[in-house]
Amino acid sequence: MLAEHEQRFARIVSDYLERSAGDYGELLHRGYVSSRDGVDPDAWRSEIRTQARRDKIRVITSRDGERAIAVRNRAVGDQEVRAELDRAEVLRQFVAAARALGHEPGSWLRSDAESVCFCKFCDARIYVRTGTQPVSDGEALSERCPAPSCAPAA
Repeated sequence: MLAEHEQRFARIVSDYLERSAGDYGELLHRGYVSSRDGVDPDAWRSEIRTQARRDKIRVITSRDGERAIAVRNRAVGDQEVRAELDRAEVLRQFVAAARALGHEPGSWLRSDAESVCFCKFCDARIYVRTGTQPVSDGEALSERCPAPSCAPAA
């Protein structure tokens, strides 16, 4: 990765792992948050909902396997919806490019217009900054996955 993107990638991952404002603070800041590994998802959802009720903020919580997700429930305009759909399409294209090299990208971490993820098998990385001209970087977009379990089916 280029030095600039290497630093941004590390910062996004570090911010996610540290969450200095806590999970509820992260929800307020970004508009969404997911529970960490090993946390009871039902208890986590209950705690987030309790804090949101106290602050009179509407949230939607749900479970995704062993994790929980919370999203602020607010009105969004057509332009914001269009931008999110465009962002999702850009990320799908990068996932397809990584899979063509034998990688299996995991979940995306996002910080504003920047998103990062790792290959589930070899930890190769993808960095994407969306916008009018998307910027991308990372081993998962330029190198074949070295993990034997990533080999494409014959």
